[in-house]
Amino acid sequence: MFIAGRGARSAGEELRALAAASGALVATSAVGHGLFAGDPWALGICDHWALGISGGFASPLAAELIREADLVVGWGCALTMWTTRHGTLLGPDARVVQVDLDADAVGAHRPVDLGVLGDVGATAAALLDVVAPRTGYRTEPVREAIAARIRLRDVPYDDLTGRDGIDPRTLTVGLDDVLPRERVVAVDSGNFMGYPSAYLSVPDEAGFCFTQAFQSIGLGLATAVGAALARPDRLPVAALGDGGALMAAAELETVVRLGIPMVVVIYDDRGYGAEVHHFPDADHAIVTFPDRDLAAIGRGYGFDAVTVRTAGDLKGVADWVSGPRAAPLLVHALIASDGGSWWLAEAFRGH
Repeated sequence: MFIAGRGARSAGEELRALAAASGALVATSAVGHGLFAGDPWALGICDHWALGISGGFASPLAAELIREADLVVGWGCALTMWTTRHGTLLGPDARVVQVDLDADAVGAHRPVDLGVLGDVGATAAALLDVVAPRTGYRTEPVREAIAARIRLRDVPYDDLTGRDGIDPRTLTVGLDDVLPRERVVAVDSGNFMGYPSAYLSVPDEAGFCFTQAFQSIGLGLATAVGAALARPDRLPVAALGDGGALMAAAELETVVRLGIPMVVVIYDDRGYGAEVHHFPDADHAIVTFPDRDLAAIGRGYGFDAVTVRTAGDLKGVADWVSGPRAAPLLVHALIASDGGSWWLAEAFRGH
């Protein structure tokens, strides 16, 4: 199993070749998301060997396949508690190798059986010269399983859409279908963040911006502005929670003033989700918000805006995509409660 991180972002070609020769499956950390999206096997569209993100955002099948690997190689990947689900994604008998340019990074987050100090691309290319070709993990049953259910959107779920709003999975799958594939997705922190991270596809490693290093909400919109200016050829998509969106609302004016044709999606569950996990037995009234019209706030800044309560309301997004896109679009999605997302509960287990 190969898990590629930010340090492998320029070595996708070498890692694909080595994985094919050695029979390895490939995954990424969250910050490496999209690295293998250009692979002909990617995205669940046809036969493939790419598993998506390793960690809290992994699909059940991806987690199972990573856990069953006998050799796990982290390529420019820190192998943090989030990438390994506090170590539970690594089998008890698995050998772990870490390849990194920084000697201090090797073994910093977990013990490894072998540390290799070197450039990811050069190391992978050197290995390709000596590795004996083998089938490894690339068997027909594994291929069939990956093709059928590696994406979380292909995993059946009970749709929570109802009086309180739209199921965030239904919302994000619908957005993935409607928005152009050439996109750059920037995700804020919060209870919602796994939905855009796991359910919105990206075209490559330059299509995903993750703002989690500061462990703070409210940074996603500014990140999306920067990404939009860096890649004007792609549709910028900012995925925000309601708390983080309100903290960063002034940047809505920046988007309009700069004329950025951005889609801002606000997952509104009417509260601060982290506190639900941190203080499960506390009174959450102080971190629960009343209903407010975030679409109206967006229009006040100069956005086009739609309010989404059901899958049918996504027609407003489709109309904007097919139209002139003269103004940026704010999608105020009223979210049915998930009771506290599974990935945030897992992440906070180490706090």
